[in-house]
Amino acid sequence: MVAVDTDAVVTSVEDGLVSVELNRPEKLNALTPEMIDGLHGAFTELNEDPPAAVLLAGRGRATCAGMDVEIVSQDYETDFADVDALAQELYALVEELPCPVAMAARGALVGMGFVVSLSCDFLVVGEGTTLSVPEVKYDIASERTARRLPELVGHRPAAELLLTGEPISPARAHELGLANAVVPSDEVDDRARALLASITEHDRETVTELCSLLRGGESNGR
Repeated sequence: MVAVDTDAVVTSVEDGLVSVELNRPEKLNALTPEMIDGLHGAFTELNEDPPAAVLLAGRGRATCAGMDVEIVSQDYETDFADVDALAQELYALVEELPCPVAMAARGALVGMGFVVSLSCDFLVVGEGTTLSVPEVKYDIASERTARRLPELVGHRPAAELLLTGEPISPARAHELGLANAVVPSDEVDDRARALLASITEHDRETVTELCSLLRGGESNGR
């Protein structure tokens, strides 16, 4: 079991699949420094002892409403430089994990929640989910998103998302290749789990190598 030092991040294990869930449903899982630290700790442990697969989700009606308003309403880059540094490390930890990672999104996937999804291999989105990176509206220039998003969707869609800060629909996210599937909200977790389960049926060493190759790693020559 992965140990986390906050009740706002919950982990569980079933059939080799580790679930990491945001657990602040009354605030739509808006991220606090404590939660970012909890996620950082969880994914640090997962990198040290990788499971067969990881599901990243949120409890309640919204997966993640972004950073808590108390953070983004202040001078984020100055007052929360340490939090931002931890967030940058978290993105890398998710992306470097040598196993498939899926994000299950319902209700809202906004701001940092959206950015974390860019490090995942899969994104399953519920119908009616709001997806956006509104950091520009808070005078925050998200370097990670500006670098990663064009690789996934191309320059112009990425520019639209980043420079307007406006949300896109699940259907548009699927059209752009951001989402693997759009399903009814109450089926999001099950679809993401089923996707990961279909992968864990394959040879684990081969899956690990393919994950590395997909993320720009080197082949072992096979």
